[in-house]
Amino acid sequence: MPTKASPTLAPTGSDVFAPIGSVLLSVPTQSQLPDLPNGCEVTSLSMLLTAWGSPVDKDVLAREQPTDPTSPVFSGPPGDFYSISRWGDPNTAFVGNVEGYGYGIYHAPLARLLNSKTQGHALDLTGRPFSEILARLRLGRPVVVWTTSTFAPTTGWVTWTTSTGPFRATPFEHAVLLVGYTRDKIIVNNPLTGRQEQVSPAPFIAAWQQMGRQALTLTR
Repeated sequence: MPTKASPTLAPTGSDVFAPIGSVLLSVPTQSQLPDLPNGCEVTSLSMLLTAWGSPVDKDVLAREQPTDPTSPVFSGPPGDFYSISRWGDPNTAFVGNVEGYGYGIYHAPLARLLNSKTQGHALDLTGRPFSEILARLRLGRPVVVWTTSTFAPTTGWVTWTTSTGPFRATPFEHAVLLVGYTRDKIIVNNPLTGRQEQVSPAPFIAAWQQMGRQALTLTR
């Protein structure tokens, strides 16, 4: 689970990409743009619910996700992400405005939203090895994962104060829906582009580790 001071957790041996066969789940892609520039998490959740057979529009999920009303406080130029000195905590609710200046939401509050839409069938895989995520794909279950918008580790971080303590964040925070893999690629539905994309496993997994190894799916 992501810590307040830093979302990074130590990597484990089972985070190495070691696919068994190949998998490609049939899940329609969705784009978060133009209406939800900060809505990668709810758009990925909407794709997951569609795959489950109980679709919910991303705009509905955006309205229903918990939101932290705290406005950002800047120590430097207003709007400069790296100058934020105080804001909200995505471990409790969406931080900022999903349609404007915002950051995101993390696994725990998003799992509660998913439970409310599925009668308690959310499965939070945060902190589990990446091998378990691949196993869920083999069972036919796509997985929402937190990574970066570049699908690679980032050095761009800022620490701001929240009502619950310090929080370390990156402007490259992103969430996608994992839908499959090949022998040497991970396949994602990327809400930022609205396309299905194949990405290199090693940098993708390293970015996922940086973001606290967050992952969310359904129990069936």
